[in-house]
Amino acid sequence: MKHKIHLLILLLAWPFCQVNNAKAQTIVQKFEGEARLGITVPLGNFHDFTSPQVGASLGLEARYNFKGTPWDCGVLLELSTARWGYNELINDGHDHWQSNRTLAFAAVTDYNFRQGKKINPFVGTGLGIASLDVVGDEYYPSSGISLFIAPRVGIELL
Repeated sequence: MKHKIHLLILLLAWPFCQVNNAKAQTIVQKFEGEARLGITVPLGNFHDFTSPQVGASLGLEARYNFKGTPWDCGVLLELSTARWGYNELINDGHDHWQSNRTLAFAAVTDYNFRQGKKINPFVGTGLGIASLDVVGDEYYPSSGISLFIAPRVGIELL
């Protein structure tokens, strides 16, 4: 009878041991990286008679997670394009476009609301420099260096 009581207590306590054990095993890596590929669609008009078109975005990021806090920081390297169509400007039956390319390098920091969980929403910001130039047909020259500010909102999936 005594063994049955001990076995019953062990079986009842087992789920709580698993929950506590799972919490203890929530490990956040010190360093993490990210590579991304996406699309861009410019907002508004660049010049008169322009229409926005889909462009490409490539990015690399490396971050350091501060132990025991929901904060991380890192660096970002991103190449994106804003493509504009000029078929209304030059109506000769050919595809006329200009792609304004941005290469950005920035320091980033994020606040993670559920760090170490399978679904982790975050907010943050990036601050750095960006190099701007034109690729393809050049209807309106655009080049130089500028300040890069990037508000960040997202969900990290583990």
